[in-house]
Amino acid sequence: MKDPYVYQGTNVLINKLNIKDGDTLDKAESDFAGLAANRLRKSDFQIDSILDGLKIHKYLFSNLYEWAGQPRTIDIYKGESILDGKSIDYVFASYIIQALKDLDKEYQSVDWKKLNSKEKIEKVCYFVSEFWHIHPFREGNTRTTAMLLCFLIKKAGLHVNSDFLSKNGKYFRNALVLNSLYSNSKPEYILGIVSDATSVKNISNKKYETIDGFEVNKYSYTNHTVDKIKTIKKPEDWIK
Repeated sequence: MKDPYVYQGTNVLINKLNIKDGDTLDKAESDFAGLAANRLRKSDFQIDSILDGLKIHKYLFSNLYEWAGQPRTIDIYKGESILDGKSIDYVFASYIIQALKDLDKEYQSVDWKKLNSKEKIEKVCYFVSEFWHIHPFREGNTRTTAMLLCFLIKKAGLHVNSDFLSKNGKYFRNALVLNSLYSNSKPEYILGIVSDATSVKNISNKKYETIDGFEVNKYSYTNHTVDKIKTIKKPEDWIK
């Protein structure tokens, strides 16, 4: 399968700056998205729908990618260090919008005022984990999910330490991975880090050096690929 998002013969994403070196693009992406995230946090933006995650992605990445804010059009695979190189089963591209709409129906049914702080955190973790599991975009899913988390926490009437989440970004990403394994999911890790991020307590740095026995500093970024697509579960299995 040909990947229409990359320059021919490379795994470098086609971008508005025409950068064709992977490391240079990674640096530019980090800089642009970081600045955009800071501006967005300070803005009056708020979440009214799970589909507003598309707006977040566009805000973060529109300076680099023409497809910012648009669902991916191809199915992808990404080997995870914590899963010994295996990938999460992401939603098929053709079902992304429907999956997001189904998730939004659940979101719209929540009455945040009736929930205590623990219940709010559990709900937020559920929604961001499901959003990430859908993996709506060709790239930038985790950073978009982190921003979605911040705004959902705010919507729930709580405060989140975004600097804490950013500092422990590798742990956060692996926590999302571990909570996306269907019947083998382990939600305790995403619940733990989000609970700590909403707390005013001082948290030991050592707490987030390992996750499920995996040393976080051994996490290495790998590109999404279209070369190892597997047969994914039925659509009705993706959200539940």
